Amino acid sequence: MACLLGLAATVATAADAQVRPLTACGEPGIGPPWLYRTPGLPQQLNGFLVDLWPPLFAKLGVELKLIGDLPFKRCLRAVASGEIDFALAAYYDDERGKTLAFSKPYKTFTPQVFFRKAQPLQISDRAGLKRWRGCGKNGSTYAHYGLGPGDLDQGARNYQQLIEKLLLGRCDYFVEEIEVIEQWELGKVDHLATPGLAHAPLSDVSPPAFHVVAARGSAAAELLPRLDAAFAEATRKGEVARHWKRHAGKLLY
Repeated sequence: MACLLGLAATVATAADAQVRPLTACGEPGIGPPWLYRTPGLPQQLNGFLVDLWPPLFAKLGVELKLIGDLPFKRCLRAVASGEIDFALAAYYDDERGKTLAFSKPYKTFTPQVFFRKAQPLQISDRAGLKRWRGCGKNGSTYAHYGLGPGDLDQGARNYQQLIEKLLLGRCDYFVEEIEVIEQWELGKVDHLATPGLAHAPLSDVSPPAFHVVAARGSAAAELLPRLDAAFAEATRKGEVARHWKRHAGKLLY
């Protein structure tokens, strides 16, 4: 009888696991068009990621519940520990790869170094960055630029603070992908034209990309190949482009 009760409990647990919504976190601070809180309704998430991923998971027979009240570093830690199933927009780096499984990239970006026009830096590669004082945004990874936490002042909480710190001379440069700055605030403000701000490419920095991530070895990670296939199909059918246009207008994907 004890064996039968134990078997019944195991079956019930498996059934519960199949029907429970899976969870995903993101960074609302990334802003439009990607992910943001609805004005006047701070608990309601909106954006391209909201329109894109829950319907794709639904095609796999999975309900996805979005959690948007975690700083991104905590989001990734919660995914790695299994507390949350997925993070929706993570760059790859070797340290993250120790604990997280990555989907195929679904958006690739172009690396740049930003500096003051009055102090043009002769930086053309990653090695040149180490000769100067750099700023970064809290919670972001810069491993693809060859920079670790000890190489940057990562006190800025948003891109406005990052630009201001640079222009005030509190650092000599910051690194970021040009599309991120272009798309910030939906391109309504041309931040690339900010007086005193200049930027240049870095020849040996691999273009980073957004991935969906899950804890390595988890049931959630086993879904990632199917999710890759669902995204590829949605791209072929024009669904991804439609979602992007709704949130980003004329901005290029």
